[in-house]
Amino acid sequence: MWTIPKPELTALDTFNICIERISVAATRLRLEGIRDLIENAEQAFDDRAAATELHLIAEANGIAGANGNVTAKEMEQLYDRHMARQKSRGRDTYDKIMMAAEHGQCPFCGHLPVSTLDHSLPKARHPALAVTPFNLIPCCKDCNHNKGTLGPNSQESQFLHAYYDDVTHDRWLYAEIVEGSPPGGTFSVEAPAHWTAATAARVQGQFTALKLGRLYASQAGRQLQNIKRSLNTIYEAAGLYAVREDLKNRSESCADVSANSWEGALFEAASQSDWYCDGGFGE
Repeated sequence: MWTIPKPELTALDTFNICIERISVAATRLRLEGIRDLIENAEQAFDDRAAATELHLIAEANGIAGANGNVTAKEMEQLYDRHMARQKSRGRDTYDKIMMAAEHGQCPFCGHLPVSTLDHSLPKARHPALAVTPFNLIPCCKDCNHNKGTLGPNSQESQFLHAYYDDVTHDRWLYAEIVEGSPPGGTFSVEAPAHWTAATAARVQGQFTALKLGRLYASQAGRQLQNIKRSLNTIYEAAGLYAVREDLKNRSESCADVSANSWEGALFEAASQSDWYCDGGFGE
């Protein structure tokens, strides 16, 4: 749910690279006959994405071109064989899109490293967008798998698009400390009051579908253990309030980088827990 710059590569540039030197003349001829449709699909995608209307783009099982039909399967193979495959003609383009993610982190979860490209609208149902850069988002394999291959059927079910949707300036991720030995944390979405119902549903739906609560909780226990020693030193020297102040500073430092840092939310929750600040960190 983090934003990254839109690719500067055009769909037609990418398409031309992918079909270059296809050896079967008939196949290449049919692909050459859909160039204008690839451009049209890119423009429609750009317009709909900017208006949060990707769910209105109709699905298709092929593309009717000037030189004959191109099937969805052929477009999937074009992407798989001539763009995603290592050492393929389009792999440089694939890698350029991958490198757009800041610090190499997945924009869906903001935590795991980028390792693949996700089709915002699935290529099997939107073959004209199979190699369109605007439809390809760098992400981690876990988020790619959890997102699945179903497209949106409403505005509320539409995943946030890293090139078009920006919720990074609003605080929506919160945490609570789980008392125990060792302590842990849970995470949840709390929509700001000024959000529309659709935006709130999209963020909550994506948080749930990508299992981000589980991902962040799995890291929270380790993070709390990592600071156990330093907090104990502070507690012995100055007590509960000094521990609380240290945790607040940690939270604010994380928030300076990202308003929805899971570490920042965790440290904030820890600073607000009397149990944790009064020695619970040492359990």
